[in-house]
Amino acid sequence: MNRPRIGIAANLRTIGSDMPGMYFSYVSHDYVEALERSGAIPVMLPVLKDLDLLRQQMEGLSGILLPGGYDIDPMLYGEQPVIGQDFAMAEVDRFSIRMLQEADAMGLPVLGVCKGIQVINVAFGGTLYQDLPRQKEGCLQHSQKAPRYNPSHYVSIEAGSFLSELFPARIAVNSFHHQAVKEPAKGFRVTARAEDGVIEAIEKESGTFMLGVQWHPEMMAKFDDPQMLRLIEGFVDQCKKA
Repeated sequence: MNRPRIGIAANLRTIGSDMPGMYFSYVSHDYVEALERSGAIPVMLPVLKDLDLLRQQMEGLSGILLPGGYDIDPMLYGEQPVIGQDFAMAEVDRFSIRMLQEADAMGLPVLGVCKGIQVINVAFGGTLYQDLPRQKEGCLQHSQKAPRYNPSHYVSIEAGSFLSELFPARIAVNSFHHQAVKEPAKGFRVTARAEDGVIEAIEKESGTFMLGVQWHPEMMAKFDDPQMLRLIEGFVDQCKKA
């Protein structure tokens, strides 16, 4: 059986180079391994300057994975930066948002991870907490001080959601973020929350399959977590149906 080809939206990086100012396209290899292990062929999609070429870049794919990355430029959701907003690259954000629009038009399933859930929300009109510790009173520690495969807090899964078909009502997840969905975009349902109320998953209510999770299932899948492998496999199954 042919494996679905799933595009991973790349990030740009300028740090860690012996040549200052040199840009590098990259994706975390955990995403690559998780998709391959789950029956897909991963394909890296580098950031394009000409966004009108995106549809051609995406031709032949069966789905899109939006990975973690830098903070999102708050001007893209109508705000200016507050204290706590971190480094952002607007060209990466515009690329990812346009990719989502094209994926929706093409009917390609989307999984957004960490920053990916935030990009999904912004792309369809939602807003973000720019910095949870400063903007949401009583929030948990969402930037864990533990290895990436360790779960650090619980999330509750909404009944009747896609996630509820994969998980019990309460699961433990890892956590590496300081931004989060604030006002969910129209047409999306909140399907998981942390115990402090922070939104941990959203799902598109109709049309193209789109799921965003705030944790990093690929990191836990790397170390054989069966629940997180099931999540990646569930997304790959959606791509096979598309």
